[in-house]
Amino acid sequence: MPRLLSISRAARLVGTSRRELQQRVQDGRLQSFEGMIRLEDLHEQYPNIQLEDTSMLEHIEGIIEQALVSAHKGRGRRDQTYTPDLETLSRRVSELAYELAEAKLQVSNHVILLEKIKSRLAEGKHSTNPDVVQQFSDTLAWLNGEIGQLDRQNRTHAELTARDSVLRVIAAQVRLLPSGHEFFVPGSDTILEAGLSAGLALDYGCSNGNCGKCKARILQGEARQVKYTDYVFNAAEKEQGYILTCACTAVTDLVIEAAEAHSENDIPRQTITARVRKIEKSHPDITILHLRTPRTQRLRFLAGQSVALQLEGLEPQNFPIASCPCDDMNIQFHIHRDDGDEFACRIFSQLSTNDSIGLEGPVGHFVLHEGEIQRPLIFIAVDHGIAPVRSLIEHALTLDACEEVRLYWLARSSHGHYTGNTFRAWDDAFEAFHYTALDLDESFDADELVTRLADENPGLTKRDIFLAGPEDVNLTIEYALLDMGVPAAHFHRQDM
Repeated sequence: MPRLLSISRAARLVGTSRRELQQRVQDGRLQSFEGMIRLEDLHEQYPNIQLEDTSMLEHIEGIIEQALVSAHKGRGRRDQTYTPDLETLSRRVSELAYELAEAKLQVSNHVILLEKIKSRLAEGKHSTNPDVVQQFSDTLAWLNGEIGQLDRQNRTHAELTARDSVLRVIAAQVRLLPSGHEFFVPGSDTILEAGLSAGLALDYGCSNGNCGKCKARILQGEARQVKYTDYVFNAAEKEQGYILTCACTAVTDLVIEAAEAHSENDIPRQTITARVRKIEKSHPDITILHLRTPRTQRLRFLAGQSVALQLEGLEPQNFPIASCPCDDMNIQFHIHRDDGDEFACRIFSQLSTNDSIGLEGPVGHFVLHEGEIQRPLIFIAVDHGIAPVRSLIEHALTLDACEEVRLYWLARSSHGHYTGNTFRAWDDAFEAFHYTALDLDESFDADELVTRLADENPGLTKRDIFLAGPEDVNLTIEYALLDMGVPAAHFHRQDM
């Protein structure tokens, strides 16, 4: 029986992206069977993979050792290296051992069958008909040749199979239905934690096992509860295999039925009291404010949205979130100094680490939708419009589904490209991401910018374009893009 891999596992196995494999499937270069890829076909596409690399084996040995150490130190400790706990590790290895036993039995039966076939073919040599003798001899020679060829291929496939087995011990994979989204669960992370870290908008409420909003139904595979919960399932839910994703980890690869937010309308409005984790002065007139929410009251939002910050004695003020929803406890905002803005002045002059600050939201429609993620994306940020754009880009890169992501940041010299180092690092790290820093001065010409975009981005009218910045600059860029032929449906604008 051929070994089938999900696209996510196949991508991890050969060290490429899901997007790259999906493109090969769409182009017809790689066959897919209900979303699964044959190991043999994968090796044909990537024949030069370095199979002699033993780093993965060394990694799994380290995982086993750390799991044993953790077991001696006691439960309740979250390991910084995301290794599975001893019980999860044991059950994953047991699952692989069972599969190995089944595979060995199948191989043994096939070997016996082949020997019987060869014996029957050899008997044909005793026929008195020379033509029959020749036919049996030719068939036997062909069969031996095919067996020899398979033996040579199997040595390579065995290496890939071993690698895949190691990866399955390190991290189980979860597939969500009906969306078809896939993600890995490292170590003993909960399914919810892993899904959010992968950039998916899984439904949840309290995240500590009390409200039941994160419940999902297991369709295939095995999960294990790793966190205490007060929530009680009724008899029917237990019978149907429901779990709380905030309290369970994946023991084996899972297929689960779970709710996800597909638009900003699916995200509830929340009121949360957070604390100041860090105040980062990246520029004399710009503060990057890092907030941390309570573990039991995280902020659900979509990349690109805003929330109202609340300081005692002042009217709430909306600010775009500059961080990724994949880390919903650590929220980032870019605050710009404005002597006429009492709220901003309070943040610059009086706010300190560990101070409380209220959050209410999220609001806004400047978000990525499912269909847009599949197309090449262009982001244009003007001055502090970089805040929501940064959130959108980090989310897109986390999903690993975009063909290409380009950022053009236009900034006045008074502010500068104050987080440019981050985007340059992303440009180096992500093959699909490209960053261009541009100066914005009085001679700015929107038509020149759009001409440059068209020259550097073939098929500009087929790309989705996200623009964030001051309204006056946004309008001139929007008119130039529409004149160039960019469909209004592919254009998204956020005035700030």
